[in-house]
Amino acid sequence: MLETTKETIRSQLDKILESTQFRTSKRCQSMLRFVVEATLANAPETIRERNIGMEVFQREPGYDTNQDSIVRTTAVEVRKRLAQYYLEPSHQGELRFEIPAGSYAPEFRLPIEEAQPLRQRLRWLPALLGCVALAIGAYLYASRQNELDRFWQPLVDDPGDPVICIEQPQRIYRFTGPRVDELNEKMLGDQKSDGAIAMNELRPTGEQYFSYGDLMASTRLVDLLARKGKSPQLLGDRLTEYHNLRGRPTVLLGQFYNKWTTGLTKDLRYYLDKNQAAHSYEVKDRTQGGKVIAAVSRTERPEDFAIVSRVFDVSTEKTVIAIAATTFYGTIAGADFISNREYIRDALRDAPADWWKRNLQVVLRAPMVNGSPGPPRVIARHIW
Repeated sequence: MLETTKETIRSQLDKILESTQFRTSKRCQSMLRFVVEATLANAPETIRERNIGMEVFQREPGYDTNQDSIVRTTAVEVRKRLAQYYLEPSHQGELRFEIPAGSYAPEFRLPIEEAQPLRQRLRWLPALLGCVALAIGAYLYASRQNELDRFWQPLVDDPGDPVICIEQPQRIYRFTGPRVDELNEKMLGDQKSDGAIAMNELRPTGEQYFSYGDLMASTRLVDLLARKGKSPQLLGDRLTEYHNLRGRPTVLLGQFYNKWTTGLTKDLRYYLDKNQAAHSYEVKDRTQGGKVIAAVSRTERPEDFAIVSRVFDVSTEKTVIAIAATTFYGTIAGADFISNREYIRDALRDAPADWWKRNLQVVLRAPMVNGSPGPPRVIARHIW
């Protein structure tokens, strides 16, 4: 380690943690502080993935590091933010913090002094040229991006693979108990059911199924993400726990009962509701006291509605894309919208130039054509 005082290193650490690159990520702040203090305490044995997971991210001692990549993904993010910090001219003369690839232990380096021999100064030239090449590459990449690329950029750029969490039906049952064969015969055979069925003769099995529309939507999004180099994991919402989503970008699909859509988007501007008296589904605007901006009958369905949300979620610390629809037809329309370059371009034609860095919600209307959703059209939009 560099021969410098611990006070100097801690002073630089405080400056980095208060910078614009780090103050927006508590997770990156916590990890960087932990590994620096462990290095200063000469405790390299504590700078191991499992121990960091336990001490910094409150994981259980026996957690599976292969399944839970929180430490690895955060280390990648810390390295990126450090690189961004030192790219600013005002920081180039400061003590440098580096976390080499393949390690979590930081290294501390003094900046190059002007009085150093030319040979020593030129040893940094390849790294400088590399940074220039990366910057040029990033600029060219950005100039080739279209609206669809930018919409998906937070998930594609994330080092981890995303989760696609699909709503599962709540009203699917199987018979259980000693009358299983008799009841199945009455339901599926030629006999007419002439007796009551007790509630304890029914067993819910919705966790084993997906709706047709949600499955079609997920298939489309899996294909899109695969073409962008990602391998999403498909999960049903009934069997998904918080640890499956934390630290991973997520796509949520479903209608009213995807428990994660309900929880992660409950405070957003546009939301779905049911009007029991009118027997209809409604899209409401929370900023206008719950004003109804669209509604459709639950029996007659000339059109369907969906709300597409793309937000940074503080509970998972990742971007969440959610499609909440009045029925699975709306889910199909929502997936069609977020996988179609022309639809995204038209919806964001007059949006702020940096819309892709912000949160957004789009309300869609899709006409029903011969039992299938037609082209989705935007009826409301909010970017913040």
